[in-house]
Amino acid sequence: MSLELLFDEPISGQSRYGPYWMYTLKTSLGEELLYFAPEEVNEQIKSLRKGERFEITKLAEQKGTKIVTSYDVKVQKKNLESPVNELNKNSNDVFYDLMLTSCRDAVKIQNELGGLMDAKSLAVTLFIARSKINQNSY
Repeated sequence: MSLELLFDEPISGQSRYGPYWMYTLKTSLGEELLYFAPEEVNEQIKSLRKGERFEITKLAEQKGTKIVTSYDVKVQKKNLESPVNELNKNSNDVFYDLMLTSCRDAVKIQNELGGLMDAKSLAVTLFIARSKINQNSY
């Protein structure tokens, strides 16, 4: 089932059971719900913003006598061809293009690593490295 974030950030806190992250979501059926994300899921969706959609799949695997659970989060891609993007395409802003490419690559890296890295940090790191390497050609 497709889920949509209704706010940029979760309500977070600490209880006697440990830290928690409470997200307000809307299902594809239009129902609003509160979701207490496990730490593994929070790491994968904390960089998403209001209106972004994703799916969570809970996986269970038996290892010996224990059942180990993990979560697969798939972020749904947005249609990036908005009027603002069309304006920026025509302006030949090399740094805009470089940042956009860095952001896309950062999300790919985050998904490949199962959400272990923060996409924003990766994007900034890629942008800085690429702009320093290519500063003479830009």
